[in-house]
Amino acid sequence: ARSVYSRSYGTNHNKYAELLYHYANWTQNVDSAALAIQKYVDIYHKNFVTTTSFLSEKQRERYWQTIIPKLENTPLLMWRLLETHPEMLDVMYNNELFCKGALLKATNQITQSIMLSGDSVLITDWERLTWLHENLEYQRNQAVSNALYNMQQEAEQLEKKIVANSSEYRQDQKQWAINVDSVKKYLPSDALAIEFLIIPEADKKWHCALLLRNNYKHPEVIVLFEEKEVSSFLSTSNGNITNQTYDYYSNGDTISKLVWSKILPKINEGETIYFAPSGLLHQLAIEYLPYDENRTMSDVYNMVRLSSTREIVLSKQNTEYTTATLYGGIAYDLEEDVLLAESENYAKENLLASRSIENDTLNRGNVKYLPGTKKEAESINLLLKQNNISAKLYTTAKANEESFKSLSGKYNNILHIGTHGFTWTDSVAKKQDFFAQRVQLMGQEQHYDASIDPLNRCGLLFAGANIALQGNSKNLPEGVQDGILTAKEISLMDLRDANLVVLSACETAKGDITSEGVFGLQRAFKMAGVQTIIMSLWKVNDQATQLLMTEFYNNWIGKKQAKREAFRNAQNTVRSQYEEPEYWAGFIMLD
Repeated sequence: ARSVYSRSYGTNHNKYAELLYHYANWTQNVDSAALAIQKYVDIYHKNFVTTTSFLSEKQRERYWQTIIPKLENTPLLMWRLLETHPEMLDVMYNNELFCKGALLKATNQITQSIMLSGDSVLITDWERLTWLHENLEYQRNQAVSNALYNMQQEAEQLEKKIVANSSEYRQDQKQWAINVDSVKKYLPSDALAIEFLIIPEADKKWHCALLLRNNYKHPEVIVLFEEKEVSSFLSTSNGNITNQTYDYYSNGDTISKLVWSKILPKINEGETIYFAPSGLLHQLAIEYLPYDENRTMSDVYNMVRLSSTREIVLSKQNTEYTTATLYGGIAYDLEEDVLLAESENYAKENLLASRSIENDTLNRGNVKYLPGTKKEAESINLLLKQNNISAKLYTTAKANEESFKSLSGKYNNILHIGTHGFTWTDSVAKKQDFFAQRVQLMGQEQHYDASIDPLNRCGLLFAGANIALQGNSKNLPEGVQDGILTAKEISLMDLRDANLVVLSACETAKGDITSEGVFGLQRAFKMAGVQTIIMSLWKVNDQATQLLMTEFYNNWIGKKQAKREAFRNAQNTVRSQYEEPEYWAGFIMLD
């Protein structure tokens, strides 16, 4: 059968890979099984990378959905081979590096950068390569032929030429090439990298940790817990944690033992732990879980949360901070003529249109004016200017959606946004007037029996947002943005020069949890090119957040502390005044 498939489709086709998986699953020859499963994974990885350049975003998503179930099932098969083939641990780690953020890496930014480069030769070569990839994909679904071979050769030569002439493309290829050896090379001797992963087995989800040091021959894998052992202690709905602050108070010690107790013997106090969560761990502030009666994990170790440990290789070092844009004291209740006057200060081209919250308490989860954000932004603005950082502050009516969208493609090291954030589940979103209004105003087809894009179910509020939230979008003057900036709109911006984005708002770290990561605001800002994000896992108190943010900037910019050290020290300041984790443990920093 393998011979027939190789003749019909070639040995690099997904159909051949499927046959390899089945072969690895039933063969009694462990050597052959190990080779087959490694080839299986390599084929899927390579084919996804080669097709991303010509597929649209939706096509990539659909293609990825056909691949990811196959890659998610491989760790269990690899596990069964570990005793005789420990190199399977490398394959397992590389698969996690690939899967976490695969769609995120495969954005259209490379295409956009090349098309806007003005280099006519480079553009022509890229268009030719795109055409070749499209036809190669078609040919692979037919039979092996001389035409297929010739196109493959031309594509390889053309790709080498593009690599030589495009720094963006070289950087893109560098991302895909990162593997376990790359991470080891960049890991300091006093650091541990952890890729959390899930190994499904029947109706169970085993949460595991792949541990890596720079002197390990292979990663080490530890089984931590079965998902129900943790989820039974959590308030959840559709797999999402709904009341993390309560869970933190009542079950922190138990959850900490499940997540960390088997890992702690492998690390020394004061070391750095780089960790990339998976599954429900995305929603838990595991870096602040108890270490002992008086200390948290972050008190004992330098905890660095990453979207993937490949960020250890890609991390930008020694950024010089020269510019910043800040938002705070935003006026959500405004008359239409005021909105129009402020909107006219911005060119309308490239300002993506969209519409979207819940009214609730006196924290940053509702649509009431937030006095703490104004004090916070003004204080930070003054501090930045005193330290020779060119800062621009938007407040009241000037803090409109247009002003933020106009930042796309502009040079900004720091973006600070003090406002309301929202993240809705699909069922909650469908009850909001926002989506019905958008259908009417933008002529989009929206079927309520279909799922709403998770990036359209979360966002940030800007000036005048209450008009749309109260169901009056039709009253907005033509061309005026509604003040509801969705994650989808953010994802289409160019914020590659933003080394730090601070989302000083509620629940900005939440979203739909997938094997790819969290589909929410953090994903949107990563798609836009941002390096580091500070964001919240739950609804946060306005006053405590003001203290946390001002202390962070004082430590970081004023006292010249390292970014993470400054953030940790700011949290400790809040802890000294507000003992409960509700006030200080909600914010996390993600690279």
